[in-house]
Amino acid sequence: MKILIFTASTGGGHKRAAAALEAKIKSLSPETEVSVVDAMKAIGKVYDKTVCGGYHFMATKIPKVYGKCYKITDRKNLMYKAVMRSNTMMSNKLLETINEYSPDIVIICHPFVTTMISKLRRQGKIDVKAISIITDYDAHRTYIVPKIEAYVLAEPQMAKKLIDEYGVDESIIYPLGIPIFDSFTEPFDKEEICRREGLDPNVPTVLLMAGSFGVTSVLEFYKRLAKKGKNMQFIVITGRNIKLFGHLEKLIDEMGMQDNTKLLYFVKNVQDYMHISDLIVTKPGGLTVTESIACTLPMAIYSAFPGQERDNADFLIKQNAAVMLDKKNGADQIIELLNSPEKLDEMKKKCSELSIADSAENIFRLAQKLCAED
Repeated sequence: MKILIFTASTGGGHKRAAAALEAKIKSLSPETEVSVVDAMKAIGKVYDKTVCGGYHFMATKIPKVYGKCYKITDRKNLMYKAVMRSNTMMSNKLLETINEYSPDIVIICHPFVTTMISKLRRQGKIDVKAISIITDYDAHRTYIVPKIEAYVLAEPQMAKKLIDEYGVDESIIYPLGIPIFDSFTEPFDKEEICRREGLDPNVPTVLLMAGSFGVTSVLEFYKRLAKKGKNMQFIVITGRNIKLFGHLEKLIDEMGMQDNTKLLYFVKNVQDYMHISDLIVTKPGGLTVTESIACTLPMAIYSAFPGQERDNADFLIKQNAAVMLDKKNGADQIIELLNSPEKLDEMKKKCSELSIADSAENIFRLAQKLCAED
């Protein structure tokens, strides 16, 4: 069997989901040919820059406009039709890639690509089965198109919206969860990880995914939190933001917080830091949320731009797996939460209930099943 996984660089979550799925398929079935392709880049540099750059600009620079567009296009109207039409305009550009790999099935981690695959199938240009993975905790109408064999949902409650609002046939809905790497769910030794990382396993630990925030905002937030949390330890991960890393390094030195702050650049073992932390401060991207849930790690949401992040945040708060931080009093909220072990335990329990095991494996088994139906 040949599997082609399509992803895109509109945020890191789509790519991480695709990579986790690829790794699982290769471990389960070495004879299966599986490839991951960034669909936007395959279509062309200009299109990739337009879509990914445009998404980043709107989400970070004009989030209210992005949020309004996101809501409007979740309904059948002229703007929705225009967006869907513009997505399908590039369908033929993807045809060459599909023909090159000649897959038996495609697994898609982005709604724009789902739309393109649907059009190519409706036009009879390709004969390949398709699975669409919705990588957030609420659905959006742009995912919903004909000629898709299966929709994989992040959690079961999403199915009601697909059925009631979008008219999706229940038989093609699979709440299998968002695929993540096995390392987030495997057994771990907290004391061993802490010893290796120079951390105290008996001290309350806050993980800050600082690369998600603006430089100024995260510096001010860390400063307020560190002043109030002298009896805590902090793990601060800046991602690939070298400017932020430098500013934080300087601030940590100035505050004399070197002994209880571990500052990290880009890391490949974020699961270790999630496993040993009591709380994560982050933005609610679909993959970060899923990884945190898998690690039974309660979330404190620093900010969420309107659209899918806001939807994710609303879901988590409603489920009591996360709290939304107030910009002025966020540090006090975190201190209060860490001083409320019963509340933290409730949130951890809820994360455990929300976690869906073996998502990547079950998506692969679904692909096998769909291919066997011919």
